[in-house]
Amino acid sequence: MHLLGIFFALGAGLFFGILAPTTKIAFNLGVGVGLAILLRFFIASIVILPIIPFQKNLLITYKRNLKDFIIITFGSILLTSGLLLSVKYIAVSLAILIFCTYPILIIFTLLIISKITFANFLWNKNCKEAYSLNIQLKFNKAHLILEKEKKENPNNNLVYFIENYRDYLKIQIGEEKSDFEKLKKNKNTRLDFIESDKSSSPWYLFTQAEINLQCAASRLKFGEYFTAAFEINKAYRLLQENNKLYPDFIPNKKSLGLLYTLIGSVPEQYNWILSIVGMEGNINSGLSLMNEAIHEMKTHKDFEIMLEESYFFYVFLKMNLDNNKADLQKLLSELQDKDYLLLNFASSRIASKLGQNDLAIQILENRKIGKDHYPFLYLDYLLGINKQNKMDDNCLEHFENYLANFKGKNYKKSALMRMSWHHHINGNSEKYEYYKNRINSLDGKQVDADKEAQSYYNTSKAPHINLLKARLFFDGGYSKLAVEELEKINSANFFNHSKNNLEYFYRYGRCMEQMGKDEVAIKYYKKTVLAGSEEPYYFAAKAALQIALLYEESNTINEAKRYFNICIEMEDHQYEQGIEQKAKAGLNRLN
Repeated sequence: MHLLGIFFALGAGLFFGILAPTTKIAFNLGVGVGLAILLRFFIASIVILPIIPFQKNLLITYKRNLKDFIIITFGSILLTSGLLLSVKYIAVSLAILIFCTYPILIIFTLLIISKITFANFLWNKNCKEAYSLNIQLKFNKAHLILEKEKKENPNNNLVYFIENYRDYLKIQIGEEKSDFEKLKKNKNTRLDFIESDKSSSPWYLFTQAEINLQCAASRLKFGEYFTAAFEINKAYRLLQENNKLYPDFIPNKKSLGLLYTLIGSVPEQYNWILSIVGMEGNINSGLSLMNEAIHEMKTHKDFEIMLEESYFFYVFLKMNLDNNKADLQKLLSELQDKDYLLLNFASSRIASKLGQNDLAIQILENRKIGKDHYPFLYLDYLLGINKQNKMDDNCLEHFENYLANFKGKNYKKSALMRMSWHHHINGNSEKYEYYKNRINSLDGKQVDADKEAQSYYNTSKAPHINLLKARLFFDGGYSKLAVEELEKINSANFFNHSKNNLEYFYRYGRCMEQMGKDEVAIKYYKKTVLAGSEEPYYFAAKAALQIALLYEESNTINEAKRYFNICIEMEDHQYEQGIEQKAKAGLNRLN
């Protein structure tokens, strides 16, 4: 509390108290009302004029805030004039009583009205239900409830945030261009509604940040990278500001944790961009912040509505940027029985990551799909992969369903490649060629799986069946079956090709690691690094990454750092960005 402020307040009260009775005396002595008002402002001007030269940038400030100054000036004139006129006709005591109590009544009334009329960011039953339905991918039901909320509470700006969230989820899952264009069209309108609120609520800046993040993620799907970067930067700054104002606001932790983690994993060659725009991040602190948010959401009823989406983001960050299998197993046990399709997706990916292919199949087959669910066809594609990993012919049905019904571009080339693989393994050369040739007829090479499919199409030589089966068995966690396939390869001609050698060493190392034979795994990984560091294939870089991860697990820190750096130094190979991101995340953890 500043004493100078108290001094000025007391001084103002003193002079205000003198003003009314002295004015009454002046009127009784014959002074006119107009003259009294004129003299008041004339004398005030004389007192203030000497101070003006000491005011810096007065004219500039005045021009910039002209409207506000005019309002203040007229307000002051009306205020003083009203008080001076009142004491001419009524007693000073009554004038002061009215003058002091009437504003309190007005303020009290306005506060009540504001509670009724200006809902601002009201998490009422409608909004909570609509948000929950969005996470369940029941978008049509959510839409109806939001329209109802607009009629019942037209000033509840939370509606526009939830609307944007719905559109964002649709784009991420369905990848339809029309939905993306709709989001871009509505973005500024929604932000205008929220920004006009000027609310003191922590949701005011947070919802703006989230809309920018959601739009950025959608733009990345459609290759609008520059605008996406601008929106991410905007979101980052809004969240930072909101966190300063409301440090205990739990949703801040969720979104800042996400951003810190992603920023911390950016490959080194792009760090200069981050430094220019002033964005900083760290994988460890980001993951820790998200974990903190999840734990707090579990016990805080006001924010538990965001628990599922927080889990979802946290899972994928942990899978890709952390090296803690125990944490993943714990997350799997927490999520595998959840009904939400997004969490079915997350838990099935954890199961696959941990080599529990049968569990991944179980989760995806038992997922609840109703008529009111937005079609999440990517889960069909994943189920096809999981079934192919155990050589289940039923995988074709899932790939075909994905190709026939998915309206986006991503993973369609990959689905065709896998169908081609299936027929190649089963000796159907005609269908092997048919599905392989279809790959080139489709657009889309943004995701790594489709890039791999295009490379597969461009290669004239058919994949070695035993090597291919070994890969699929390993991906499913069936390491013994994978080793059996590798040990069937005894052709001298096979080992005359450098790519075959590299893949063989790499696959054997992966199987040994999965079987807990880390020393043997490292031996084969090192063979891969030695033979393939200059090759355009991903095997050597991925082998270096796996060596580093194994050394990290055994707390052999210096060797872990060395191989993370070896991985990063390899250039011009497949999946370079993704592998480098994981290596940088490893160095981040160790540092």
